[in-house]
Amino acid sequence: MVLNFEEYKHTYFKSIKKGGIDWSLFPMKLYQLGKKLFWDPSTIDLTQDRADWDKLRDIDKFLMVNVTSKFGAGEEAVALDLHPLIVTLVKEGRVEEVMYLEQFIFEEAKHVEAFRRFLDAVGVKEDLVELTKDVSPNYAKIFYEELPKAMWNLNRDPSPENQVRAAVTYNLVVEGVAAEGGYNIFKYITRTFNIFPGLAKMVNYIATDESRHIAFGTYLIARLIKEGGESVYKAAMEHINYLGPYAVGIFSEPNVPQGVEIPLKLNPEVTVEYAKKLLNVRIQAIQRAKELKLEMLTPKDLDVIESL
Repeated sequence: MVLNFEEYKHTYFKSIKKGGIDWSLFPMKLYQLGKKLFWDPSTIDLTQDRADWDKLRDIDKFLMVNVTSKFGAGEEAVALDLHPLIVTLVKEGRVEEVMYLEQFIFEEAKHVEAFRRFLDAVGVKEDLVELTKDVSPNYAKIFYEELPKAMWNLNRDPSPENQVRAAVTYNLVVEGVAAEGGYNIFKYITRTFNIFPGLAKMVNYIATDESRHIAFGTYLIARLIKEGGESVYKAAMEHINYLGPYAVGIFSEPNVPQGVEIPLKLNPEVTVEYAKKLLNVRIQAIQRAKELKLEMLTPKDLDVIESL
């Protein structure tokens, strides 16, 4: 394959062009907020988490390893698979969106670090790939197949329809259903049993980052629909309806061996039912995308947590 380097040549740089960076654009508002909410996974004390871990029953440890391994793998997946969208927006000259996504991908890398640090702290060293792949077909479908397919397809065809499919997959389904549903599990466990204070702090920071990521995805979907019309809207709705059952299905997959009591009192209200509610919220976000006034958006409008 011979690359045509001509298409990658720069014709100008927006930061020094007349008018410069448009600070009023929603991605720039997210970018500014992200700088204020910086955090470092390496500074979080996990000493008590290890002590709490040692007191858990084996079946409770199994559940925690199951959920944490899926999160670690999921965060790595989104850190790896965002690049094609950045390249697409670079080619379109959308500097403000690219600047935010570069911050975005840095945050995803921190999330990978956070979950790996927790596993290291509690002494989990074994290979966990099976938990995310062989025994979790819905998870594998989303993270091993559909996410990379939707994102890397942009290298072949960066059409508005494919861009909106990528945003639906990444921001609304992976982050907006799978990740948000998982955070709810962690929050339920840490609050109900008053354990894992370090993990709880990490999850709160990560969820705050992800709220900005979902907000950007909602913005991007709205922009694409406004610019592309009905065909883009149809592509978005069809794709979320296709992926939705798999995303919800992640939470119905067995977290423990068959016939064993459910550990840590984890029930469907915390898992499957909550995921269904999240999916409905994301579908509604697409439905109201046509009415969003992009120039008026603030982070708070899309449920982003503002700095204190």
